[in-house]
Parts: sequence; C-alpha cells; structure tokens
Amino acid sequence: MPELSYRMLHIAGAPAGLLGLNELLEELFSRGCLPEDPNTGEKLVKGIRQHNFIPKPALTAYRTTLLDEYRRFFQARAGGDGAPTRDYGTWEGHPREQIPWFPTVSAALCNGCGQCLEVCPKDVFRRTGDGKVAVQEPFLCIVGCCFCKSACDPGAILMPQKEMLDAFRHGQRPAR
Repeated sequence: MPELSYRMLHIAGAPAGLLGLNELLEELFSRGCLPEDPNTGEKLVKGIRQHNFIPKPALTAYRTTLLDEYRRFFQARAGGDGAPTRDYGTWEGHPREQIPWFPTVSAALCNGCGQCLEVCPKDVFRRTGDGKVAVQEPFLCIVGCCFCKSACDPGAILMPQKEMLDAFRHGQRPAR
C-alpha cells in the first residue's frame, strides 16, 4: 500500500494533521463530485475518518474546513491548473508542511495589539474581522522561531516545544 500524503490544516483555530487528504480530494474530483453537492461535506468527513480521528465536538468545524479546502482544490483543477500547491520548502530534509511548528492564537486572550504582525517576517498572521489576530499561513513560520510569542504581551500565542523538533533533525522520521 502506498504511503498516504500528510497535510496540516487549521481547523477551528487549531492545527490538525491529516493523512490521505490529497488522495481523497483527487478521488472526489475524479468521480465528478461538485463542492456544492449536498453530500460532499459528508463524503469528505467519511473519507478523512478512514485514516484519521475526528472528535465529535469538532465535526462541524472539520466539515466546513474540508469543504473550503475541496472548493479551492476543485476550482484549481477545473481551471486546468492541477492541484493547488504551494512550495513551503523543506526543513532538515522534510517537507515543511510535515513539520508541526507554527503558532496557535487564543482568540480569548488576543487583545488585537498586533505586535505579532510587526515582528513576524513571514506574514504568518492576519487581522480578523473583530480586530484580533489569527494564523493565516502556518507553514510560512520559520521553524524554531518564536519572536511572535515573545512579543505577545497578553500571552495569546502558543508555540510547540522546541524539543519536538529533535524527532525531525538529520532526516529522521518521527513516529506517527
């Protein structure tokens, strides 16, 4: 059995690593499944559940995020552009999207000061409609950097422990 793709998405403000998402999107597209079909959300959830756990309280958020992802994928493929991809590069020999190093912003703690926007050199963050800050491009975050966390006076930004990166160093592959 071929190895499944691995992608991280932000679902309801939290990172979620998903196995087989690329294959599922391609399968639904090849079967002619339209994003606006009423059953597409359920097909996405069912397909993702084959290789991933979805907590019941997060089911609606997963469905919404997966549908958004499929819409982008569908539009790019229908336009003849192929699967939409962005090259985030590699780190220690691993595709950047496989390294779970990026900030998570607590909406409850964020006061909208924007210090993270000022110190981040990679446009990881964006302003939300309510003036707070959210993560927009998690994989643009420089692996090992935590300037944004240091600049956040209310402590709304969380980063992974740097020790987590040891599993990825020198071409090692972390256990899943």
